[in-house]
Amino acid sequence: MDRRALLTLGTGLAVSVLTGYTPAIMATDKHKGPAGLLFADMEPDGLTKTYRKYRLLIIGQRDDGKATAIAQSVVDVLARFLPASRSRLVRAEDTRRIGVLIGTHQQDIGIMTKDGAEALFLAKAPFTDIRNVPLRSIVSFGSHVLVCRTDFVARHSYLVAHTLVEHQDLLPTPADAPSGIVPVHPGSQAYFDPT
Repeated sequence: MDRRALLTLGTGLAVSVLTGYTPAIMATDKHKGPAGLLFADMEPDGLTKTYRKYRLLIIGQRDDGKATAIAQSVVDVLARFLPASRSRLVRAEDTRRIGVLIGTHQQDIGIMTKDGAEALFLAKAPFTDIRNVPLRSIVSFGSHVLVCRTDFVARHSYLVAHTLVEHQDLLPTPADAPSGIVPVHPGSQAYFDPT
């Protein structure tokens, strides 16, 4: 191993230790570090949680054109009529990736197919390895649903549901009260059933 690689490795480990972040360690076929290990800090600056605290990141799905169109429209409507949300679109490659991001607390809210959301909630394929995800639905778009975790703020869920239903004429598929196996988020429930 050359001197530059050792210095880079040492600096990265020192920064990780000092900032309280532990690097991910993965075995590799090629020798990129000691004994064929690759050190990677998945959050090198530690600002992802801060960024998510002040912006509503909505995950769309790259391999589903309808989900992408819905997600982009949701972001546009929220940016226009609920500017305090500072909504942004984030794209994941497929339904499984969206479920993993929400299930592991890396993202808060996303558009999934109704079948995908139910599979994630019940830990069925392709989510058999992700169990006990506290998934909740906010609004339904027919075959797709806007989902979040139970720790999503109830007031925020209420405002998102209210804004999307009020401006559903700007969405490709109208927003409606969610139904199905996945429970409704309490904030959304307060909007759809105010009694």
